[in-house]
Amino acid sequence: MMASMRSSVWRWIGLGLLVVAALALVVIDLGLGGGRGARQPQGEVLATVGKREIGEAEFVRRLGRAAEQERQRTPELTQTDFIRRGGADLVFRQMVAGEALEQFGARHGVTVSERMIDGEIASIPAAQVNGRFDEATFRRLLEAQRVSEAEVRDGIRQDLMRRQLIAPVALGAHVPQGMAEAYAALLLEVREGEIAAIPFGAMPDPGQPSDAQLETFWKANRQMFTVPERRAFRFAMIEPDGLAEQVQVSPAEVEAYYKANLAEFGGEELREMNQVVLASLAEAQAFVREVRGGTPFATAAAARGFTPRDTALGLTSEAALADDTSAGVAAAAFRAAAGSITNPIEGPLGFHVVEVVSVRPAAPKPLRAVAAEIEKKLIDERVQARLAETINEAEDRIDAGEPFSAVAEALGLRVQTVEPVTADGLRLTEAYELERVMSPLVDRAFSIDPGDGPQVVQAGEGRFALIEIAEVKLGETIPVAPIRARVAAAWAQEQRQRAARALAEELAAKATAGETLAALVRGRNLPPAQSFAVRRLELTQAASQGDAIPPPILMLLNTPAGQARPLPVPQSAAAFVVRTVRVTPGDLAEAPELAGAVRQSLAREAALEMSEFYVRGIEREIGTVTRPQQLEAVKRRLVGAPAGE
Repeated sequence: MMASMRSSVWRWIGLGLLVVAALALVVIDLGLGGGRGARQPQGEVLATVGKREIGEAEFVRRLGRAAEQERQRTPELTQTDFIRRGGADLVFRQMVAGEALEQFGARHGVTVSERMIDGEIASIPAAQVNGRFDEATFRRLLEAQRVSEAEVRDGIRQDLMRRQLIAPVALGAHVPQGMAEAYAALLLEVREGEIAAIPFGAMPDPGQPSDAQLETFWKANRQMFTVPERRAFRFAMIEPDGLAEQVQVSPAEVEAYYKANLAEFGGEELREMNQVVLASLAEAQAFVREVRGGTPFATAAAARGFTPRDTALGLTSEAALADDTSAGVAAAAFRAAAGSITNPIEGPLGFHVVEVVSVRPAAPKPLRAVAAEIEKKLIDERVQARLAETINEAEDRIDAGEPFSAVAEALGLRVQTVEPVTADGLRLTEAYELERVMSPLVDRAFSIDPGDGPQVVQAGEGRFALIEIAEVKLGETIPVAPIRARVAAAWAQEQRQRAARALAEELAAKATAGETLAALVRGRNLPPAQSFAVRRLELTQAASQGDAIPPPILMLLNTPAGQARPLPVPQSAAAFVVRTVRVTPGDLAEAPELAGAVRQSLAREAALEMSEFYVRGIEREIGTVTRPQQLEAVKRRLVGAPAGE
């Protein structure tokens, strides 16, 4: 996934919208605060966009969310991997671009109203119940994700502004047919070649390094021997399981709920019905006469333009029908006999005529059959209420200045301590080795500002925790002496790597002069050379499906016929020599439809480029100043690279 990421505002992760899009959170104006308000940067200022500064704390929070989002798709991806593969730069670029777009739109009268934001919110299924926005569901989602109204609204606002400003620009992208045909022919090209592998382990043993060699190697490769930032923290879980024992439900309460909600247990008559709504009383009376005269309800309705989907009410209760129509319509429909229709009843939209198809009499389950179900429901509701009360009390105590230990004690929470660990959950042992430990809440510990004191954070589905950063250990480079054996092993591996590279260059020169790789590797204690024939189109399709293309194959695509090139691949612990033997040009007659598909793809890419240039221009107009040195310092601190690298 990360291999395909690039710094384009059109391939928008969404930043604040990571929460909105991925978790389907919904925020509407519920009087929780107005507008965006002033946002003061916390920590080092990383960029100034117009009148607003983007601070280190905000960037680290956004980065943590983006890394977590990627981790859901690639579980083995660590935050360090995410940063080193360009994720931090992408997040930063999108933060800057989003802020610039928002200010540019405001300056030129392009607005995003609260009504527009509410419209986006209303379309999110996770906040709907029976197809309608539900305030209680919204509040549960908002509480569960611990996201503020202002933060979510800012994310939606920026996304709506982006759509308004960038979408029209992208529509102007155009790619000539001739260009598309040239690219399509290139995709159909077939390349034949040889690939020889030179494993680093096949190189001669370089022997033992001197102290001076080790010191020089250590200085040049300090990052290999540097522990990233580590944080020690304390936490106390706030979760439903721990609160359930505090909640009790009496038999009387179970019975009271049963009587008040008898319909929930089959104690309410249900009817399957159809209806038509006509504009005038005369039309409705004529419809009734026609049906009572023998014309089927559906036939008479169809003659007036109603489809079965328009008329079907399904199986419904009187209360539900009253909510959808009116109390008068519902009362008349539930007085009518099965197989009959009502007289016209005036409602808010016109005159209703209801057909009663069938009647399902009330048949409530006995209390003893549903008592356990009711008891569990009431306990769950009270546990959730108690959970919310506990969280609110914890936050109130924190706001009042109480220390972590006092808050935990007052709430009866068990405190646990986690020794210093990296963002990837690794601790430094006495032997100066990093080992993975089962430390919960590590991601949360690295997503909060250490200077903010105790906080309540989400710790999973319906679970929360009180957490406080106890200590922050910045990146630490381990000296040579205690890890001499590891440094020596890394030095030896580098010597073998250099030897493999030198041999690869030697073989590549001889192969370019005309010798085959198969003959060149023979007798050298190396794996036999392999022959390949590949078509660009097949590799493109594999890459689009997420398959990794081996670097030697990619080199084959970029090596002219008759030439050979060396290719070191440290992650494969080998160097390679790639020789292109023959290139067969593509023939569009083999796939005449390919040029059209390529043209569409190139047009999308052109739209991306146009959009990116447009945003860059907006950033210049708004006045954007980034601070690369400060950004690099934050990245180094997060991955543990020494200063100056």
